[in-house]
Amino acid sequence: MKIGMMTRWNMFSGQSAHAEPIGHAWLEMGHELKVFAPKGLDSYLLYRPDEPFVHRCFVQDVWDQREAKDYFFDPKPYLEEDYEIFLMEMAYLMPMPEMLEIFPQIRKKAKTVLVVHETGLPPDPNWYKFEWDAIVCFDERYKAFMAEAFPEEKIVIIPFPCHPPLHGSKKEARLSLGLPLDKKIVLAYGFNIIFNHVELFPIMESLSREYPAILLLLAHHDPTKLEPQPEFLLLRDEMPATEKLYNYLHACDAYVYYGRISVGVGVSSCVAICLGAGRPVLVSSDCNFFDLSGKEVIKYHGLQDLEQKLRDIFENAEYVKESLALAEEYARKNSGSEIAKQFIELFNKVLGKSLHPARASLL
Repeated sequence: MKIGMMTRWNMFSGQSAHAEPIGHAWLEMGHELKVFAPKGLDSYLLYRPDEPFVHRCFVQDVWDQREAKDYFFDPKPYLEEDYEIFLMEMAYLMPMPEMLEIFPQIRKKAKTVLVVHETGLPPDPNWYKFEWDAIVCFDERYKAFMAEAFPEEKIVIIPFPCHPPLHGSKKEARLSLGLPLDKKIVLAYGFNIIFNHVELFPIMESLSREYPAILLLLAHHDPTKLEPQPEFLLLRDEMPATEKLYNYLHACDAYVYYGRISVGVGVSSCVAICLGAGRPVLVSSDCNFFDLSGKEVIKYHGLQDLEQKLRDIFENAEYVKESLALAEEYARKNSGSEIAKQFIELFNKVLGKSLHPARASLL
């Protein structure tokens, strides 16, 4: 099968975290892939060189980029590349006026599929002008608001992909990363997280009086703004690619996703990436990124409860072991390769095919 995908790629973003594992799985299954990705915008987010099948052919229409001098859109890759499926991730961030002009030509040669990352129905009327053969939502919450604007029979639920389970030695990971072997390590990472996580400092200060413990923050940061730094805090100015992130996850005792309530619905790509590492994942019960999450994550109700749950993790409480087992099961069931198969089944359906030979060979 020949697939074209318009998405962020090789960069730190939820779109990229969704597209890359399924895209690479398609290649391993024997399908062809062309990626149409943005350039210029947030180029510092890129974390690896592009593969030969990636075209950097537009600047995302966001944050007033349309008025910038370096704004551009190149239609040639969309019109000249050969594909029978065209998949777009999060249309709201794409250059919609330009895409609408060439969309009839795309539809002449390919079936079109939208993956909904939007947290609700956007206000831009252009967003509703695209004709999709199928619309993919991550769960029932997304489907509920999408059904207000599009035919429900076109909407399909395919979960957000996870990193497959991958265990590693805590000691070896810490040695390779230059981290202390004799301390409990609580990990947090992401953009703009430093000042979001200041609220965690009293908890870590309290815990560090009972255990030798540190809070490890991975982020782009200006350390001068946190002077003096608490003794329990270790800042590293990096946003590691998944391979190195898993080394950090294996080195830690727990990962805290300190998310806030957002407008609309959402799914955390950070948590989806981390569930397979064999380390407890803690999330706030107030964060609506986890409305449908069960015990595969450990939910805390306020900061005092978070402190207690970190103690439970340090003491190997039984419910922590249960959460780890459920997280591994969830990550395996929803790994990139498994989600990629669900997409291929959808593509076969919209193309009117029974079963592609590349898919049949896996059965």
